[in-house]
Amino acid sequence: MNPEWAHVIFAAAGMVAGGVIGLITGVWKLAHVEQNIRKDFAEEIAAAIQDREEKLSTLADQFDETLKALRQKINDVELDTVRYFVPKPDLERFLTEYREDMRDLKNGMSEIRKNHHRSP
Repeated sequence: MNPEWAHVIFAAAGMVAGGVIGLITGVWKLAHVEQNIRKDFAEEIAAAIQDREEKLSTLADQFDETLKALRQKINDVELDTVRYFVPKPDLERFLTEYREDMRDLKNGMSEIRKNHHRSP
């Protein structure tokens, strides 16, 4: 074999070996890139799910507090209604007494005016 041909054969074999090694390396890197992409997506999805769960928990707590406050307000109104409700006969009696007292007060003021104007 001619040494010049040996050089060409070794160069061609080197290129083929380099191409095969490059192809293997490229496939290996792509496989790892895909794994890294999947890992990144999985981490982002997990973080998004965690964030959503925290927000839902906060909203549920706020809703629970709102419901408790509404229940308490309803209970307070019902209790005040029971405590301070004036039955109709009692209210009518109070109004009659109030009207009589106001009438007496007006008459008393009228008398004071009459007596005050007569004095001079």
